[in-house]
Amino acid sequence: MDSIASSTRQGSASSPEIIGPVAKDSRIFAVDVVRGFALFGVLLENMYGFGADSIAWNSTPDRVAFAIMHVFFESKTWTLFSMLFGLGFALQLERARSSGSRLLPTYLRRLAVLFVLGAAHALLFDGDILMLYAELGLGLLVVRRLSTRSLLLLAAGLMLVFPVAHLLSHERLAGPNEIQRARARLEREKRSNVYAVGSFAEVVADNADAIPANPLEDLTNPESGLAVFAMLLIGYAVGRSGVLRDIPGNAAAIARVRAWGLGLGLGAMLVERVLHATAGYDVFRVQRAGPGARFVGDLLFAYGITALALGYSATLVLAAQTPRGKAVLAPLAVIGRLTLTAYLTETLMFTTLFYGYGFGQVYRLGPVAVTGWAVAFFAVQLVAAEWWSRRFLLGPMEWLWRSLTYLKWQPLRLRSDSTP
Repeated sequence: MDSIASSTRQGSASSPEIIGPVAKDSRIFAVDVVRGFALFGVLLENMYGFGADSIAWNSTPDRVAFAIMHVFFESKTWTLFSMLFGLGFALQLERARSSGSRLLPTYLRRLAVLFVLGAAHALLFDGDILMLYAELGLGLLVVRRLSTRSLLLLAAGLMLVFPVAHLLSHERLAGPNEIQRARARLEREKRSNVYAVGSFAEVVADNADAIPANPLEDLTNPESGLAVFAMLLIGYAVGRSGVLRDIPGNAAAIARVRAWGLGLGLGAMLVERVLHATAGYDVFRVQRAGPGARFVGDLLFAYGITALALGYSATLVLAAQTPRGKAVLAPLAVIGRLTLTAYLTETLMFTTLFYGYGFGQVYRLGPVAVTGWAVAFFAVQLVAAEWWSRRFLLGPMEWLWRSLTYLKWQPLRLRSDSTP
């Protein structure tokens, strides 16, 4: 993650392995902005998973809040998150080639440390994605020499797995009293779910089943491991293309990605919402749609989220090239440089809010309330990230990850002559 912003300007043949933080002027500001934006979306989506995604919340404000989350954020931001990981792999490869260093030993240590951090995180939150990145990062080594065309075709094929697997599955359809059933389920969960009534030790014991991550688990879900790997491949292809080494020179191409990505992505989400209104389609919730409408909706969702994620990233990259855009987006870039720390502290905040050993609000907050809390949490993170970055070179978890990867404690505090 912290390598996503690395530039190939670092390194030389006389220094086979570079150890130390990436200098500020060697970072790609626009990529840090995209990462910061993705962090908010991941926080929002993760928080909805604790009951706010239930159809039990059917007041008009809650339906509007859910629709906004679903259309603009749900699955789009983990897609961005995953593309950025693949992009980082491409930049690491290029950096290793330019410096004449061996990538494999450092990269494998990097993945091993990430897996351990992810396993520890999964004990608190079973929706961890770090373990999956560590596992799928090995797959990137296998395909790294494929042509860009082959990478994109493989990604497109992997994205098709979810609609086909979902079509072949036997899914229970929504009944006439589904809202009442959903409300009854929320009430049962409040009284019996380990997150609602369990101690810290009981939560950890329950979440241990999530270790290790299984990339082949639940292929009928658009967020399966194969879908994540597809996004890693797309990110790797983008990083390998070199487009981010000269953003102004590639502005026209990036603008085309923005137009097509936003157009196709938002169009797909619009049609998917029409299917929801007319045929009862729902990608994650229990639904009324038959096999045909479900397959069409799944296709729209699987490919639409990818198009929209690319459109978002292109929009932010271009906006970050203007003085005004750079000033407005600077807070996102700051937190984007602390991705691992921010991702893990997000979990600390929302589990404290939701879990029974904290404030016990799991299954009690609807879409409007959860959205408000997510915005508040992210605002706190933005302020904390700005404070930290004025004093330290790396985030605390980035520092730990890099130190363990390179087997050498890295500098952390800014020197008096350094610029954050």
